[in-house]
Amino acid sequence: MADFFEMLSSITRRRNAVVGSPFVSLKATEKWLKNLPGESDYDAHHALVEGLERFNAENQNATLIRMKALMRVEAVGLPLQLRIVEQYVRNQATFRLARHALWRESWAFWSLLAEAWMTMLKQAHRNRARAEFKPFMAEIATRALHYTGLVMRWDYHQARNPHASAWRRVHKLYRLVERDGYAMQEVSINDRTTHCAREYAQVVLMGMVHPLGYRVQEIEAIARIIEGCDPLPLPSVAPLRGVHTHVVDLSLSEGASILDAACIRGRRLRYFALRPMVDYLKSLDQTENGLTRQVASLIERGGIRRNLQRTHRFGRVWVAAGMANILAALAQPDAAIGRPPLEPWMLRDESAGGMGFTLPEAQSLPHGRLVAISWDPAENVWQLLAIRWTRQEDGQHLVGTQSLSRHPKRVEIYCEAEAPVAGEKTWAVFLPMAHAEQGVSNLLLPQTHYQLGASLMLRDDDMIYRLRLGEVQESHEGWLRVTMDVLGREQFAVAA
Repeated sequence: MADFFEMLSSITRRRNAVVGSPFVSLKATEKWLKNLPGESDYDAHHALVEGLERFNAENQNATLIRMKALMRVEAVGLPLQLRIVEQYVRNQATFRLARHALWRESWAFWSLLAEAWMTMLKQAHRNRARAEFKPFMAEIATRALHYTGLVMRWDYHQARNPHASAWRRVHKLYRLVERDGYAMQEVSINDRTTHCAREYAQVVLMGMVHPLGYRVQEIEAIARIIEGCDPLPLPSVAPLRGVHTHVVDLSLSEGASILDAACIRGRRLRYFALRPMVDYLKSLDQTENGLTRQVASLIERGGIRRNLQRTHRFGRVWVAAGMANILAALAQPDAAIGRPPLEPWMLRDESAGGMGFTLPEAQSLPHGRLVAISWDPAENVWQLLAIRWTRQEDGQHLVGTQSLSRHPKRVEIYCEAEAPVAGEKTWAVFLPMAHAEQGVSNLLLPQTHYQLGASLMLRDDDMIYRLRLGEVQESHEGWLRVTMDVLGREQFAVAA
């Protein structure tokens, strides 16, 4: 009986907590907002942050009343937030402790709003009130994207790359709004007209600028330029040769990169035509080292993918560039294959995700070109990398690469229905653990041998594997890097 009364008391306490919440009705929300501290912007802002913390912690089912209450908090909070941000930007030259407190306060406001709208969107799709939320889906989703993008931008202020989960969140959210057909439906946030596709494009463009090395004032100036660009380049499902310049893969935990000349189509690939924006940025600033010209240069060469800590490391390595030379290098010590021409490159820095090199002279190295490197070719130990950027700096010719596999292996491939003709072999490159985060292996094969879902036979020494080809990850000058499923394997002698 005591347990029964204790349970009733607990239920009563929870009900009283909900009744006392400022978000149970619009009237209660308005009353709470009128009683915010008036001593200073900071005090009122901090009270709003605490209110948003309570809103999220209540973990109530989404209703139209709670949505409208959240919009009222947003409407009152945004002018306060913008004044706090202005003060935070002004304080960068002085008041080190004050600027950190203001950064933390601003970051908390964006984070809590992003969480509130993201939760609202999830519940609006799942609960029984889905029908009544349908007219407001664009409003909710656009806000979720908008505030998630601001949280990522505030990470840049602290010289931090946004976490991979943040990229997964915005990619997943954009796939959702595309699927439901309201990616371009306009809404108003803080008296500014926008939509989901525009907010997503702004997140991607800020990621391409990679503003870790910029000061707070410069990051905010870049963001204002991107927000004010009209028309802003928006993501497209179909690639247009000569028009689209960059691509983002919605299945990965990263932003956009420069588009390979092959313009491969993919179900989760989205394409951007950024040439007009690059020209616009260059026209804004005619000085050699101007901010907008730097931003244009970063976008033009595909961004800087340095999201892993790099260490300085020097020494000469031998490089086989291009697929013909790479296949010849991986074929060693096959006496029938001549030694490929190798180039000496000087290593500059290294991380778990790639390497940087210094070249003695400028070379034509398209983004996406594959290179195999070895410290000692006689040992036949190679790594496979893809070139991601090239630039000149202080008279040096610099190259940045992404590691695709530390143990690439040349293998023979052929169609399941056709036995290979003696003396005529088609080679591919097996890339174990091509993507460290996902722990998957890829296959690099000629574009002429690719068809989504097709069966393919792979021979590796005395083993034969039956594969099913998956989606294209990237195109490399006529070669495709694709995912694959292994359906079975058997000994070559048995198969013969």
